[in-house]
Amino acid sequence: MDGRTSNDREFLKRVFARLQHAGFAPLLFGGWAEELLGLAPARVHRDVDLLLPADSFAALDRFLGSAAAGDWREIAAKRFAHKRALLAEGVMVEFTLVEPGPVTRFWGDVEFRWLEPLAHDGPLAIDGVALPTVSAANLLRYRELHRTTEPWRWRAGVAEGGAEF
Repeated sequence: MDGRTSNDREFLKRVFARLQHAGFAPLLFGGWAEELLGLAPARVHRDVDLLLPADSFAALDRFLGSAAAGDWREIAAKRFAHKRALLAEGVMVEFTLVEPGPVTRFWGDVEFRWLEPLAHDGPLAIDGVALPTVSAANLLRYRELHRTTEPWRWRAGVAEGGAEF
């Protein structure tokens, strides 16, 4: 191993327990949410994606700047109007802000409206640790409309910089 923690269910439990203890109520999103909702098969995960329903990132920013964050460190290169990220036990944890509406303003000016309800009906749990999860309808909608959140980055099958996708 390279000193990194395995991004597994035990890690997810630790992340959620710590965030919930600090007063946050994130929703599991992305690949982990797809897996736990049965929309995708189990696989290795590189990161953890979370939605953070809140008016702003102010509370998360205060937390990350405090002793309560412990060994969790913000990834400054991932600081955007709509996103924050941190490194927890060697694994990237990304937060996407969902403001009341529910809406995310990607890059500050690209509005993405989420379906209501935002969350899956009833939190999933692993060994008694609640893992509130985004709804399957929102996961599918985001997958379908993801490119609209970064319209200037996509053109005719080639990402900015020439990388094929």
